Order: sequence, then C-alpha cells, then structure tokens
Amino acid sequence: MGLVPMSSKQDQPERHQLLQRRPLPGKHVSTPSRGMEIPPRPGDLDPIMAEIIEALTRTMINNDHSQQRRLVEFKGGCRYGKFGKTKAYELIAQRRIRAYKMGGKTMIDLDSVDEYHASLPRVESRAS
Repeated sequence: MGLVPMSSKQDQPERHQLLQRRPLPGKHVSTPSRGMEIPPRPGDLDPIMAEIIEALTRTMINNDHSQQRRLVEFKGGCRYGKFGKTKAYELIAQRRIRAYKMGGKTMIDLDSVDEYHASLPRVESRAS
C-alpha cells in the first residue's frame, strides 16, 4: 500500500519517527496501513522480561529508589546478569551481588547486578 500525502508540515517529525520504528529482533509485529506498529501484547513477553519491565515501571512511577528493590527469582537474576548459577552463588558469597530469601526462594536484587556489571574492568583494544 502507498503512503498517504502529508496534510501539514507539523506532522512530518511524528510521521518520520513512526517510519523509523522497527520491531525487536525475533519478534514479528504486524504493521497497519498507516505506518504505525502494534506493540506486542504482554502475554507475548518472556515472563522475566515482563517482570523486569513491571519493576522498572513501578520505579519510574514512584521515583523512590531508596525504598523499592528490583527483586527477581534466582533463575531470572542469572538470566538478567548473563551468568550461570555457579557464578551467581560465587558473586553472592563475595558480596558482589545481593540476594535475599523469601520463603524458600532466593531472590536476586537486579540493582546489585547492574552495579556488578558497572564495576567490571573495561577491555582496551590493542594499537595496530
């Protein structure tokens, strides 16, 4: 289908932004005829990603970082941190990341995982 002519110059930046949006890799998103994309439904998201997005949304709404923790289950924390369970237990023992017990579950604080990643040394490239 062809593009509809613009009605005014004020619409150009908004239309330009809509045309620049692309779906996430691995996600098929249908596109209506007017160039707007339909966002994926919450049910289509990975449960861990949905939990992280929900936690980030709550944090942005409350804007109170001192009282709210971003806690996820152990497996989700490992996935978020891109490390395995052995490395996670090692980092917890070294107090590099924070973990809490909630009932029988171990919960990992995602803010501490972010802090751990930020503390990693930077790789310097060799001069040619």
